[in-house]
Amino acid sequence: MQSQLIFGMGIISTLLVLPLKAEELLVKQGRYIHLTTDIASTEEAESLVESFDAAVPQWIRFWDLNESALGDFQVRAHVIRDKVKFNQRGLIPATVPDFPFGYALDNQIWVLAQKSEYYTRHLLLHEGVHSLAYYLFNGAGPTWFQEGSAELLATHEGSGNGIRVNRIPQTREQAPYWGRFKRMNQATSDGQVPSLPAVLDYQPSLSGDVATYSWSWAACMILTSYPEYRGTFIATARQGKETGPGFNRQLQTSLDRHWPILAARWRLACHELDYGFDWQRERVALSAQDPVWDGNKLKVEVRPDQGWQSCGIRIPAGANIRLSATGEITLAQKPKPWISQPPGITFQYHRGRPLGQLLYCLLPNANDPQAKQIQPLKVQGIMEQPFINVPEYSWLLFRVNDACGKLDDNGGTYEVSVEVAR
Repeated sequence: MQSQLIFGMGIISTLLVLPLKAEELLVKQGRYIHLTTDIASTEEAESLVESFDAAVPQWIRFWDLNESALGDFQVRAHVIRDKVKFNQRGLIPATVPDFPFGYALDNQIWVLAQKSEYYTRHLLLHEGVHSLAYYLFNGAGPTWFQEGSAELLATHEGSGNGIRVNRIPQTREQAPYWGRFKRMNQATSDGQVPSLPAVLDYQPSLSGDVATYSWSWAACMILTSYPEYRGTFIATARQGKETGPGFNRQLQTSLDRHWPILAARWRLACHELDYGFDWQRERVALSAQDPVWDGNKLKVEVRPDQGWQSCGIRIPAGANIRLSATGEITLAQKPKPWISQPPGITFQYHRGRPLGQLLYCLLPNANDPQAKQIQPLKVQGIMEQPFINVPEYSWLLFRVNDACGKLDDNGGTYEVSVEVAR
């Protein structure tokens, strides 16, 4: 990796790396990135270059392409603390609009350095994905696809050669100042979560609105995390030059038969998304062909190491049902196993409910395709509300109350009985 210092518009090579003076810029050359920056840490600059170079082949694999598709791809990147310094040197063209976080123009990108290395690296990767989309597909699609896919492939864990993209941070501490889940959780609490069609209808904006980026990321996550949608998503990227309604029309036409299930899964995922969310555990088996419940007693096993679990039937409108549960589960193993029964552990709480409590929700089969927001998911504990009147055809789902990032070391099962209320 080559290191240089820029004084004014000239370049002076150096072997001795010293702390940058106010008038200096550091240049580093990687395989897929040529970086110019005024960040003071040479180590951070090197890590940014290494991280970018390690991410690019992962992006290519994500798009189901061979690395030969990269050809001569390389970005000229600028990571900026002092915009004035870059403007004075002509490193930000007058044609580049004022940007609050980052901007990409063909193979050039500009990123404002953030308060954390994670967030600076995230933004550099985000803008890099835009440049790659233009290189590969002659465009990045409409707003939701452009910003959502960039967020998807910029969200990461690790750094340098060990970086892994398309990874949800496990904890807030791993992604300081990133803030996506804070905004999303607030929207969930306020009942302000957009519907999937509303996200697909996002219009272009240079405001750097975190909410737009967050929900676009969620849309791209769900469309790539379920195998039945992923192929359509990847194929649609090839239409990146199309930024108008034709792009969404093609996507929705291809997914038409899946749309009711996709809308239902969107509602579930948006309620749960948080640090540590794991699509391997949170994918939900639903089908429009699930049989309508005939009223016979039903037994359902609920695992604590999985997210929402459907009982495999649809409950008809007007049904009155009674739920009861037995069983014992363990939550975590260290410092010792925590044992819970269906009411939960009342000395430890998650989302205001006892940890380990058995939860249920009714998920309507129908959804309003014109709605701009989704109805909040109504979640209750079985022991709190064992009798249910079902107002409309719905799936009945269960899960154990625990943080979504802490399911992997849970064990045991609860057994739920579903029967007609007498």
